[in-house]
Amino acid sequence: MPVPGEAAKNAARGAPGIVFLGSACNYDCLFCSGGPDDKTQTAAEIRAVIAARPDTLSIEGGEPTLDRGLPEWVRLARKTGVRDIILCTNGARFGNAAYVRELCGAGVTLFNVNFPSHIEKVFGAITRTSGVFPRCLRALRVLIDTAGGPRVRLNCVVHLLSAPVLEDYVRFVRRNFPEVFYIEFNLVKVLGHVKRRRYLVPRLGYILPRLSAALALADRFKMQCICDGFPLCLLPGHEHCAIDARKLLTGDLLYMKEKIKSPRCAGCTLGALCAGLRADYLRIHGDGEIRASSLDPAPIEARVRKFLAGPQGPR
Repeated sequence: MPVPGEAAKNAARGAPGIVFLGSACNYDCLFCSGGPDDKTQTAAEIRAVIAARPDTLSIEGGEPTLDRGLPEWVRLARKTGVRDIILCTNGARFGNAAYVRELCGAGVTLFNVNFPSHIEKVFGAITRTSGVFPRCLRALRVLIDTAGGPRVRLNCVVHLLSAPVLEDYVRFVRRNFPEVFYIEFNLVKVLGHVKRRRYLVPRLGYILPRLSAALALADRFKMQCICDGFPLCLLPGHEHCAIDARKLLTGDLLYMKEKIKSPRCAGCTLGALCAGLRADYLRIHGDGEIRASSLDPAPIEARVRKFLAGPQGPR
């Protein structure tokens, strides 16, 4: 059995702005990057992370809203001077507006909500739950109405089951939750449960036409999107959506060590804005899809900086 705190301590060496409030969760997602690993941190470990005063603190789990001490940890982080406090959550508890108000008052600046599918049957299959989807939609509406759309981003993990319907996902969000700050499309990680479900990790060549169509649709709707795990050379016309560019321009290295550049990246003009491929994807599928870019990075950087200077600021 893993020793509580050890996995979290190891992760924190590469990404110090993360705290893990236990490994329990009320979903059992196929793609969970925690899976069987216990990332629970001790109170002393959490205090040490907060005491380091990272610009951004990511509060994760398991499902952190299951921890009754969550509001107090948020208050401590805010009192210590942490600028941005991101809560990574499935949002299941947010049907309670009073609880949302408590978290906002404590200092949560961004609710990063795992919304794995807009299709009820697919949602149930991914989360391995039954009857939860309608409650999830109601909770999202309460969260947005209470916290405000600019405090909410929806996280769609891109894998074999979600990739074919990314355009419809964008349509659903615009129709039902147009106020959200942005949608984040995350390439599935080969961690936790996915280590034994590698079938969930399709090639980028399969994902990218579908992702590009979804991003183009979001542009037409004037919706913000970001992408994580997709090198800039594979996002033609949407390079500014890559979270790598935003993180590298702001010095935010949270989770950046999960990525690596391959020999095919040599000479790429976008190298200063891109961290390369996910290392776990590279081990499965290799780097054959990478193509070094010759684009001028200046317009891409300017577009990213314009977003970062917006009213919500960097996240």
